Amino acid sequence: MELALLKTLVDRNFYKNNRNLTKEKIFRSKETRAIKNCLDQAMLDYENELSMSDIEALFFSQNSTLTTAQKETYQEVFRKMDKVVSLNEDVAQNVLRELNREDAANELMDLAFKMTNGEVTSLHKIVEFVNRREEDFMPALKVYFENMDIDSLLKKNDLKFRWRFNIPSVAALVPGVNKGQIIVGAARPNTGKTSSHAYLCAGPDGFAHQGAKIMVLANEEDTSRVSARYLTAACGMKIEDIVKNRKKAEKLFNPIKDRLKVTDATGWDLDRVERAVKAYEPDIVVADMADKFQPEGKFVAHHEQLKATYIRFRIIAKQYNCVLFAMSQLSAEAEGKVFVNMSMLEGSRTGKASEADVLFCITKTPMVEGQQEEESPERHWLILKNKLTGKHGRIITMLDPETATYTA
Repeated sequence: MELALLKTLVDRNFYKNNRNLTKEKIFRSKETRAIKNCLDQAMLDYENELSMSDIEALFFSQNSTLTTAQKETYQEVFRKMDKVVSLNEDVAQNVLRELNREDAANELMDLAFKMTNGEVTSLHKIVEFVNRREEDFMPALKVYFENMDIDSLLKKNDLKFRWRFNIPSVAALVPGVNKGQIIVGAARPNTGKTSSHAYLCAGPDGFAHQGAKIMVLANEEDTSRVSARYLTAACGMKIEDIVKNRKKAEKLFNPIKDRLKVTDATGWDLDRVERAVKAYEPDIVVADMADKFQPEGKFVAHHEQLKATYIRFRIIAKQYNCVLFAMSQLSAEAEGKVFVNMSMLEGSRTGKASEADVLFCITKTPMVEGQQEEESPERHWLILKNKLTGKHGRIITMLDPETATYTA
């Protein structure tokens, strides 16, 4: 392996990128160490690409005092090196790091032994060692930079949305969403939060009609009720009307039903969420209630836990190339208010809002005592954050809770 590694180092670009890892003493045999010294000097003295034959010629010209036996030994090493195949660069880099870790561990054990015997009496030597060898224990760094070609940048930022919103007044501010994005939606209880994602996903011209595979992770409301909302939203019919007009309902619902997956996610943590997304490869994931999915780790404050949850949602959306709708609650401070702000998100300071590409809140027109007998069907969509188009504002819609239908 040492010979294959040494041959790989002849490539100037690989040598340059990994020079800090190519310490002489990681090579065990004195012959490979001597050839490595020659290679180091050659890389300093010559700018052009070098071959193994060049290194061999330079080595023998610089070591003219070798005995006949020594010459034969090195000639045999070069013959063997000529026959071996260079390592894959990623493999070679990993091998170099492992050899350096082993060498650093041996050096550290030697230091510890000297401290035990009183030869080293100060921690200064340990600090010096850590500063000098820290990089040997760090993972290989690969940074992939964005292609700054104009055509590439325009293609990635052409404002074409893969999945478009089916409420025209909402679409005027936020036309749609793309994979890798996280959308946070919040409302007070009994405002129409579940109906909102049911209509966006299953309603006429909704995401499912556009071909999206949708996975709904419900950990608050019973899944049969959530599924029924999707059915009524798709059909634009009340449950009792669906019972009476089964054929009509099937004609409206059957084309999209196989794209809708609703599951009971009560008690799920975020690892299980990720496994489900990985296994079923949905285009759109709806987490309702998002706040209840537990992240790994212990947290001093609840807002820190929520921030970790939404950061993980962001990672899942990007890693598995899906849109993630994180449905949340507004705090009691928002009760009875039409206009709310980000600080009214339940339990969060900035964690939820900071991870959102789009943040919308749904509020309702409050009842006026003595003037109204029934709650107003008006629902106000407040676009509080919009990184996609930069547009914000209020959209007034009408909600029919029995059909989970929103209209402008």
